[in-house]
Amino acid sequence: MNVKTLKEMPNKLNECVSLIESAFNYNDTYSYKEDFSLLLQEENYENCFFIMEEGEVRATLFTLPRVLEYKDIDIPVLFLGGISVRDDRRGAGVFKSLLETIILLNGDYAFYLLWSDLSQLYEKFSFYEFGLIEEIDLSDKENHLKEFEPTDTGLFVESYLHLKDKYLVPKRTDKDWYNLLFDCKSIQILEDRQKHFYFVNKGMDLQGICHEHHPIDSPPLNGFINWRLTDKPKQGNPLRYMGFMRMGNIQHIDRLLRFTSNERLKVDHYNDGLVTVMFDGEKYELQEKDFIQGLWGPGRIEEWTELMPHILIHGYDSI
Repeated sequence: MNVKTLKEMPNKLNECVSLIESAFNYNDTYSYKEDFSLLLQEENYENCFFIMEEGEVRATLFTLPRVLEYKDIDIPVLFLGGISVRDDRRGAGVFKSLLETIILLNGDYAFYLLWSDLSQLYEKFSFYEFGLIEEIDLSDKENHLKEFEPTDTGLFVESYLHLKDKYLVPKRTDKDWYNLLFDCKSIQILEDRQKHFYFVNKGMDLQGICHEHHPIDSPPLNGFINWRLTDKPKQGNPLRYMGFMRMGNIQHIDRLLRFTSNERLKVDHYNDGLVTVMFDGEKYELQEKDFIQGLWGPGRIEEWTELMPHILIHGYDSI
């Protein structure tokens, strides 16, 4: 299998993007390059993988190294996106080979995360739904908010920086903020008179969705479907998951658990999809799926809810 990166062959960028847009049924209204500009920055080309056969791109899998931060701890994770396989190569094990090659090359990450609606497919590759998002649909109501002009971003940047006091969130650098404000043109930022800020839309991916808001206690936004992290959704509101997660480097996972639980929860052993944990001195064995969802839901283990913060990944950061 001939695995290449865009750093090695930047001339294949458009061919890769064309295959991805075809796989996701993009039309001329939207642009994958624009919607996922964070992923397709030139300095990330070394993490954008594809398979070459007979001089043509047959499959793609782009990755983005990130850091999740909570209080004083940083946890390295790898985001996966841009997943596509040419129609004539589907069912031939191409994606599995590409995925396993990438994970072998990137073994020092606590978790691998991706976003999709294909639960049964990705469970075959040890990716499991995690988190719980409530959809608050106010799309039939009018709003009169103005579009924010990026002159003083301090209010919502400061709000985002404080999220790590309560949640595990992707660390955003100054360059990330610049990318969000100026390069990812398909995201709009709306502002009301009370200085509540709402991040809405994202090309074809999140059209009609309010996927980020600052401060964290801002009321839901009229005119959109609002995504809100929740443990106790209101009856009747649809639910969705935050994303898909696969376990990675067990030392990083153990370090996270020990930090957040003040040494009450530890990973003792992990092998072949079975996780052995120590909780308050007692040993427990869980399947990988039950371990992930026991920490972050759906179906969090009640005794662990106060020990592990939610993971909060907004629409801009998801790829």
